Amino acid sequence: MPIINLKMDNILAFNDFEINFSYPIKLRRTLIQDENLKIISTFRYKKINIFVGSNATGKTSLVRCIWAILQFLRTKDRTIIERIINKNDKESKIIMDYATEKGDIPKLQRIAISYFNDELKMAFKELSLKEGDSYENRINDLDRMQYELQNYNDCMKSFVFNSGWNIALPATEEGFEEVYILQPENKIQEEDYFDILNRVLKTLDSSIINIRKSNDAQNAIVIKHENTEPIIVQSGIKISAIKYLSSGTKYGINLANTIFSIKYHRNGIYLIDEQFSYVNSDIEASILSTMVSLLGPDEQLFFTTHNSNILDLGFPFHSFYFLKKEKENGKQKIVASCATEVENRNNVPVRSILDNDMLGTSPNVNKIFEIAE
Repeated sequence: MPIINLKMDNILAFNDFEINFSYPIKLRRTLIQDENLKIISTFRYKKINIFVGSNATGKTSLVRCIWAILQFLRTKDRTIIERIINKNDKESKIIMDYATEKGDIPKLQRIAISYFNDELKMAFKELSLKEGDSYENRINDLDRMQYELQNYNDCMKSFVFNSGWNIALPATEEGFEEVYILQPENKIQEEDYFDILNRVLKTLDSSIINIRKSNDAQNAIVIKHENTEPIIVQSGIKISAIKYLSSGTKYGINLANTIFSIKYHRNGIYLIDEQFSYVNSDIEASILSTMVSLLGPDEQLFFTTHNSNILDLGFPFHSFYFLKKEKENGKQKIVASCATEVENRNNVPVRSILDNDMLGTSPNVNKIFEIAE
């Protein structure tokens, strides 16, 4: 279930915000295969979406919003969506377009959410897709379809949302301070899971000798280390409570979990935010490349980074979004610009957009230098 377009207004720091994850023209050469619906090859979407930006430009907030919307649609719990809504004297709006399959019939669907004066309303509409269709040639048809916002409980009675997701946020975010050990479905997957754990954590810490399943503690792993006694990591333990390991190595468990989940297509949508703050930039690039290579049909990855080396991986220009804050009517507004807005030639590196500040996303550091004056 790829997300195709997202609009938000009065949601966290997002005002009159829109970001699009489709692309109209098939690429002749690309490192990413099958950036289209499995059933309809002409309906193209971006499988990897990399958000680049300075501090406090909205990268984590954008990932949180996507996750909250998906979770709300799945659980129908209004308190989830209320956490990202600004409760003021202005209406909050969310419109999300996404593609899905009902049986063998692919659909373009739109969910609209409105919140004002403690009243939550929703609307839903869809249209069938056929070969030759794209988001660009069907969006007008979707826009012309009439709908009326109604009480969210009434709308949810006939609304079914079965798509899954996998999210990793930094431990500083509420609810993400714990590490979880996955439960593979069978013995073969379990062996593969521990192989991935070993490969990732040994790359992050060459002093790790081996990682195995605990024979004593339930849902736990044992990390054998050169410089200390065996380290037991039980599912649900807080990252800060894991002894001896570096911060980057601790986050490696989340990364191994994500790689395993993508490899076995457990979720569909993957949201990775700030998992590499303590990780070498070359390792981050290799892990991201591996994740992208494992993505299956109709799957999608959202990824935030501060690492400019990611821009050199050879992904299509349309995979990169540069986030920044602008002043509008005296207030800060988050803007996301796709790299294709300024350049899309194969012989020009994406890095040039950042190095030449072509989208105005470089931080203003004058205040820092003024300290020494």
